[in-house]
Amino acid sequence: MDGERISLRLESEDLKMLDDFLRDRPEFSNRSHLARLAIRAFIEQNEAVELESVETVEQSQRENAVTVEIPALAYNTIEDFIRAGVYNSMEDAVVECLRERFITKEVKDRILRQQAESIQAVEVLER
Repeated sequence: MDGERISLRLESEDLKMLDDFLRDRPEFSNRSHLARLAIRAFIEQNEAVELESVETVEQSQRENAVTVEIPALAYNTIEDFIRAGVYNSMEDAVVECLRERFITKEVKDRILRQQAESIQAVEVLER
């Protein structure tokens, strides 16, 4: 393998945790292989978070944007869904949850009925 070497010092408990992890996962050939993949994944994940933060700032400048703080468990669950391909972004997941919660059949029917009544009232006034 081509590449430069680095040294990494780990505490004995961290090294034991690393070896225990590797023992049951043959897909990682050795400590170095896992370290390379972990470092790459960490950097890619943080770059994605930074990009998402920029997108969030841009979205919050829109009139209909809302910034919310999500509990850690919900946030991590949504991130898992994004990684699995269920959602494209945090925003997609949150918007879908809001639609499911607030835009029920009853609410849709009520809004459509109110809209139809408003149209009828305008038509009556125009006559």
